[in-house]
Amino acid sequence: MSTSPPLLPSLISPSIISTPSYPNGWGILVVLPILIFMNLGSMGLFLMQLETWARTFLDIGFNQLEGTVPRSMVDLHRLKELYMSGNQLTGNLSGWLEQMTDLIILDLRSNLFNGSMPSSSVGKFSNLTELYLGGNSLGGVISEVHFENLTRLQVLDLSYNPITISIGQSWIPPFQLRLVYLTNCQLGPQFPDWLQFQTQIEELYLADCKIAGTMPAWFWNISSSTITDLFLSNNQIGGKLPSSLNFTKLETLSLRSNRFEGPLPTMLPSTLDTLYLSNNSLTGQLPIWPHVRFVSISDNMLDGGLSSSICQWTYLQYLDLSNNKLLGEIPYCLGESLQNLQFLNLANNHFSGKIPHTIGFLSELLILQLQNNSFSGEVPLSLKNCTNLWYLDLTQNNLVESITLWTGEHLLQLVVLRLRSNMFSGVIPWQLVRFEPLQILDLANNNFSGSIPHNIGNLSTIRPTLRSHKYYDCELDIFTKGRVLQYLTCNVNLMKSLDLSNNSLTGEIPKGIGDLAELNNLNLSRNHLQGKIPREIGGMKSLESLDLSINDLSGSIPESLSVLYFLSYLNLSYNNLSGMIPSGHQLQTLNDPSIYMGNADLCGPPTSKSCFDNKTTQIDIQEYKKKEIPQWLWFYIRMILGYVIGFWTFCGILFLKDAWRHAYFHFIDDAYDWVWVQWKLILPRLLRC
Repeated sequence: MSTSPPLLPSLISPSIISTPSYPNGWGILVVLPILIFMNLGSMGLFLMQLETWARTFLDIGFNQLEGTVPRSMVDLHRLKELYMSGNQLTGNLSGWLEQMTDLIILDLRSNLFNGSMPSSSVGKFSNLTELYLGGNSLGGVISEVHFENLTRLQVLDLSYNPITISIGQSWIPPFQLRLVYLTNCQLGPQFPDWLQFQTQIEELYLADCKIAGTMPAWFWNISSSTITDLFLSNNQIGGKLPSSLNFTKLETLSLRSNRFEGPLPTMLPSTLDTLYLSNNSLTGQLPIWPHVRFVSISDNMLDGGLSSSICQWTYLQYLDLSNNKLLGEIPYCLGESLQNLQFLNLANNHFSGKIPHTIGFLSELLILQLQNNSFSGEVPLSLKNCTNLWYLDLTQNNLVESITLWTGEHLLQLVVLRLRSNMFSGVIPWQLVRFEPLQILDLANNNFSGSIPHNIGNLSTIRPTLRSHKYYDCELDIFTKGRVLQYLTCNVNLMKSLDLSNNSLTGEIPKGIGDLAELNNLNLSRNHLQGKIPREIGGMKSLESLDLSINDLSGSIPESLSVLYFLSYLNLSYNNLSGMIPSGHQLQTLNDPSIYMGNADLCGPPTSKSCFDNKTTQIDIQEYKKKEIPQWLWFYIRMILGYVIGFWTFCGILFLKDAWRHAYFHFIDDAYDWVWVQWKLILPRLLRC
C-alpha cells in the first residue's frame, strides 16, 4: 500500500485572493510584485518539505531485486515509509532494520526473507501504523513482546509465513487494528481471545490457522459493527451459525472446511455479496437470500428439494450445491429468473426428473455440472442456446437419445464435454470434433455405435495451442492409467483426454488420430474396433496413457509405439494382435505381461512365449525380412538408374545440339594432345633417373 507524496502547497495566499479592483488593468501590475515577494517564502518552504519527504520515503517494490539487503540501509534511519514488496530479497530482518525507529509504514511482502521477526527492532517502532510481512519464510515465535510498543498499529499482515503466534488469553492489545491478515500462521488451537478487544476491524483473515473448538459467543458481537470481510476457512471451528446475520455489515463470509453444524442463517445482510460455507455439517433447506451473488454450500448435509424460492436469488452468478442430499426436480423458474448465472454445480445429489428446457435461457452460463444424479429423458434442445458454455458435465445419469441435435454446431466454446455413463445412442457426430477449443471429451459407457469420426484429428486444441483458460473452483474427474484421477480445480490445461470406451463403436481407428500431438490420455477399449493399430499413432508425442483393450484389432503392433516417450500406461489385451512385440525405447519400461494378454499370436518379451516356437510368428518374421530386402535393392536400383539417366541425358544433348557436340569433341582432342605432349616431355627425365 503506497502513500501519495504531499500535495503541492498553494502559491497564492488565501488572504490576497480577493484583491481590490483597479481601473484600466493597472491592478495586476500593483498586485504581481506583492505576490512574488510574499510567495518566495512559500516556495522555499515547499522545497524544504519536498527534500524532507524524499528523505523519509523509499519505494523499490516490484523491481525483481535479489540478494540480501545491504548493511548501508542503516543510514536511512530517518525513513518513515519503506516499500520493498514483490522482490526476491533474502536474509533475515536483523542487522539493518533496528535503526529505522521512525517508520510509519513497513512493507516487505512477497519476498524470501527468513529467520525470526526480531522483537528488538519491530517492537520499538512506536510510530508504526502499517506492518506488511506476508508471503515470506519468516519463522519463530511471536509473543506480546513484539507488540507492546506498537500503540498506533492499524494494519498487521503476517500471512503465509510459518510463524507461531503465542499470545496469552488475557492479553489486551495496546492498539486497534483495522486490517488483520494472519492466514497460514500457527495461531490455534484456541480462538484468539485478544480479538474481542478489537472494535475497529474491517478485514479479518484467519484462514488455515489451526484454530479449533467452538466459536466464542462474543465473536459475532465484535464482528457486527465494522467487519466487512471475514475469512475463517480451513480450520476446525465448530458451533452453530446465528439464525440471522442481518445485524452485520459483512460483504464476504468464508467459513468453509470447518465443523459448523445446524441450519443455515435464514437472513443475511443486504451487503453480503459472497458466501462460502462448503465442507461443513450444515443441515436443512435453503432460505431466501435475494442479494447474494456467489454462494458455495457444497459438501454439507442439506436435504429436501430445491424449492422455487431459489428463483428469488436474482443477483446470483455462482451457485455450488454439490455433494449434499438434495432431491427432486430442478425448479422450472430457475432458468427464467437467474439470468446472471455463470456457474451452476448440482453434482452428487439425488436430483431426478428431466432437465428443464428453461436451462437454455441461461445465456451467460459458463459451467454446468449435473453429474451423479438421476436425471432422465433427453437433454433439452434449448441447451444449444448456452453459447458461452465451456464446461458441461452430465456424467452418471439416465439420459437417452442422440446428442447430435443439441450439440450440432452451436456450443463452439466447449472445452470440457463429459457425458460418461448414460444411455446415449446413435453415432458420434462429426460436428462434435470440430469444436475448436475442445480438450476433454468423455463419451464412455454409453450405447454409441458406428465408427469413430474420420476427422478426429481436427480436435485442434488437442494439438499445440496458445489458448489458456481460467482456474475455476470445481472438480474434474478423469479416468486414465486404469484409475480415476481427480483434479481439484478445473484447470483443463493439466490434462487433454479422449475417452470413447465401453460403447459399440466399429470400423478402424482413423489414421488422423496421430495428429493429436498434445493428447495425454486415449481410451478406446471395450468396443468392436477392427483393423490394424495405425502406425501414425506414434505422432501422439504427449501420450501418457493408451488403452485399446477388448476390441477386434489385428495385425502387428506398430514400432512407432516405442517412440512415445511419455507413455507410462499401456493396455492392448484381448485383441487379435500377432507377431513380435516391439522393444526398445519407452516400451522397455512397460514390462508387464498383462499388457498383451489375450492375444494368442503375440510373442517375445515381456511375454513368456518365444517367437521361434510359434510357426505363425516365424512366417511373420520371414515375411518381414522379405519386405526388408527390396529396401537394400533400392540402393542399387537408384544408383543404376541415376547412372543411366545421367549418361543418356548427356549423350542426348550432344546428339541434338550440333554446336555443343563439335565443341565437346574439339575439347577432347585438345586435351588428348596436351596430355600426349606432356607425357613425351616427362618420360625421358624419368628414364634418366
